[in-house]
Amino acid sequence: MDAKEAERLMGFAPGELEETARAYETDCWPAGRTVRLGRPPISKEPTAVISGRVEVSVLEAFDEKARKCGQTRAERLRALLAADVGVA
Repeated sequence: MDAKEAERLMGFAPGELEETARAYETDCWPAGRTVRLGRPPISKEPTAVISGRVEVSVLEAFDEKARKCGQTRAERLRALLAADVGVA
């Protein structure tokens, strides 16, 4: 893979990756050019990670039900938690 292909795959215009690297390395990052990496936010308020242990059979059944409902595990868990506490 060459630099042009890497730029294209990362969503940069031709030459923009080099320009961005130069700005970063010289501490001249242009205002308004900050890129937030990762998934888009799921909420307008801060989020938190929760965890807990369940039997593998429960997890498999939960995942299957989520799949049948067209949801991911996380989507289903968020929906059930919101419904439980009356926030939707």
